[in-house]
Amino acid sequence: MEKKNVCYLFVFDSYADWEPGLAIAGLNTYSDFEIKTFSFDGLPVRSLGNVPVQPDLALREVEVTANDLLLLPGGPPWEEGKNDAIMPFVEEVHHKRCTIAAICAATTILAKLGILDEIEHTSNGAGYIEKYVPDYSGQAHFVNTPAVCDERVITANGAGMIEFAYEIFNFIRMMSEDDLGDWFNLYKSGGMIYHAKSERNKGILCSNVRTDYNI
Repeated sequence: MEKKNVCYLFVFDSYADWEPGLAIAGLNTYSDFEIKTFSFDGLPVRSLGNVPVQPDLALREVEVTANDLLLLPGGPPWEEGKNDAIMPFVEEVHHKRCTIAAICAATTILAKLGILDEIEHTSNGAGYIEKYVPDYSGQAHFVNTPAVCDERVITANGAGMIEFAYEIFNFIRMMSEDDLGDWFNLYKSGGMIYHAKSERNKGILCSNVRTDYNI
């Protein structure tokens, strides 16, 4: 079955490959979102784990629609200002009211654009964003928690990969509340909590998922 929506994953040299892993695996397997990777120029990149990635697209080829998702993983280049050239694109995506999910250092680009000034958000601890974005003024809306979803913007700290995926799945209502809770407990407990009372969890997840997205 052809998928209706796209999750665009930005990849770049030294991107934190583990941070979006659970999210994109779940979306690709259990949702109506196709995963497409893109880099600035469409040329191959290597992740922080030195894994080579051939992007599907160059930035200029990405065309988002309102129901698509932009996923920004972390990595040192954000802190070094090497990804600032993506700012106009992220701003365009935000104005189109597409959902943006940023984890770890990628949250700084949202702060640079002022996106975090008026919405609840998180990052790599209190005071982290200010180190890289001196004019950041969203302190009053910072929440010291692994992941936050507010106004179609999902943010997470670099160690909150499970919570990051959870907020994405929850926002698009990818599965029932019970199934999502089972999924979260399975991974958060390292497999120690497994709800055998239900046939929902077979292997890694469930089969009761939605395909009628309108986010």
